[in-house]
Amino acid sequence: MIKILKNLEEVDLEAARILAKQLILKPNSAVALPTGLTPLKMYEAFANFARSKIVELKDVHFFNLDEYIGLTKSDSSSYAYYMRANLFSKIAKVDHRIPKTNTLDPEKEALDYEKAIRSAGGFDLCFLGIGVDGHIGFNEPGTSFSSVTHVANLHSSTIERNTKQIGKSIPRKAITVGIKTIMNSRRIVLMAVGIEKAKVISQALLDDITPELPASVLQLHPNLTILLDEESAQKINSSANEFHLINP
Repeated sequence: MIKILKNLEEVDLEAARILAKQLILKPNSAVALPTGLTPLKMYEAFANFARSKIVELKDVHFFNLDEYIGLTKSDSSSYAYYMRANLFSKIAKVDHRIPKTNTLDPEKEALDYEKAIRSAGGFDLCFLGIGVDGHIGFNEPGTSFSSVTHVANLHSSTIERNTKQIGKSIPRKAITVGIKTIMNSRRIVLMAVGIEKAKVISQALLDDITPELPASVLQLHPNLTILLDEESAQKINSSANEFHLINP
């Protein structure tokens, strides 16, 4: 299903509603969470739901999709810092897991993180953003569709864009949930906003499925919701029926 909404705020509010509904229906859900600029308002809206007791959080299992290697949790570039600043400092204490930022053995940490996801029963709900090159999580172009949580070498374009976003340099490696792990989620919600994402959204949904465009594998998921603003949806409006998604 695709929902084309007016702007970023509406996309994020809809995402927050989806998350709240999931936790109302299954309070002990395992949920994968993204970072970046797109979900900021989602976390703000969800924190409001949590504070108003619309949802209970004592049994939920939150997992982050990825984390840079070599940073401390207090480093403002880390996703641990991002999540604490934008969500977890605003709600009651919950079970939140994120790959260790300064582990001495990243490969073992990736393996342990995958085991933790499996122990939680896999993701009931997985939120994703999408890079302009089609990456999901830090699964860069060329990543195997059979990948589980692993150490990823970030492409120079990803490093450049993320460095520009946060205003300081970032590590060249990260631990990321793999594509197979993502695809095993019982529901996936892909979020994209802005004209710069219009081309890659169209490619991911309408072009051939290939590891060179990691997000293209989402065409195969049986329970995919795509939340777009009007700008990011520009190139698919006339083609929505080609991929059997509903354009409300």
